[in-house]
Amino acid sequence: MNTAVQNTAMTFQQFTQEIRAGVQGRFPEADILITPAEKNNGLTLTGLTVREEGRRVTPTIYLNEAYDSYKKGAALAELIAEVADTYRENRLEQEPEIPDFTDFQKIKDIVCCRLVNRERNRERLEKMPHRDFLDLAAIYYIPIEMGQDCSASLTMMDAHTAKWQVDAGTLFSLACANTERLFPASVQSMEKILQDLCPGSPSLHETGMHVLRNNGSGGAAAMLNEGILQWFAGKYGDFYIFPSSVHEVILHPVKLPGLALEKEGLLDMVREINREQVPPDEVLSDNVYLYHADTGEIEILS
Repeated sequence: MNTAVQNTAMTFQQFTQEIRAGVQGRFPEADILITPAEKNNGLTLTGLTVREEGRRVTPTIYLNEAYDSYKKGAALAELIAEVADTYRENRLEQEPEIPDFTDFQKIKDIVCCRLVNRERNRERLEKMPHRDFLDLAAIYYIPIEMGQDCSASLTMMDAHTAKWQVDAGTLFSLACANTERLFPASVQSMEKILQDLCPGSPSLHETGMHVLRNNGSGGAAAMLNEGILQWFAGKYGDFYIFPSSVHEVILHPVKLPGLALEKEGLLDMVREINREQVPPDEVLSDNVYLYHADTGEIEILS
């Protein structure tokens, strides 16, 4: 039985410096930086960036998984080569146009919103404009076209928006409208999605589950689209909303069979999936929501 050789000689800090030195050897004219990156849900990753002259925008390559591979026996030289290759493959040949995001008139038609968990991002939200929504928060971002079917986004912080001079209600309304226009929401049955993934497969039994999302940065923001929620309620009546991830939510009509669980069982199911199947920075919520067709209100099941 073969057992992988474990690398335990270097701490993570030492590892990142070795990677930095190795990448520097491949790009001797560039500045190689190692910086922490604050991600969603309180997660902090360590990123490497290559700053070449004339390039304002550069990809960040996170080293945490590379260190895990190193500890499991991967050779340092191979990991250095992988990081360098990742940069070469993802650096932009043409600089994207980045609007002056301190001027509200220049970005008012493109500022969008996405949803994050409010409690898990409590400290981060203290530094950014946001709008509370259930146990979540809508935060704002500007989409940036990077070319070659690649896109990125710039999350708005208080420092960016200090000169905007726009009230919170107006900003939220504009961002929701822009998100719906630029990244239209869609609802698809789970059966249709699975059949698209496996063409020619036998028809599946209808579960009643539908996936709601948009194709923007954080597709679960489609949950803010009142029109599409009302449309779904018009077809199915009251329905549950399961927070699948920051990318999408799942709708399930209350009156359809398929969920033979009490309220506590639904909550346990969501929490187990979040714990075992969803990456920590993509978890949206541990709660389940109930949409009331007669009032248009969303209730947190607790």
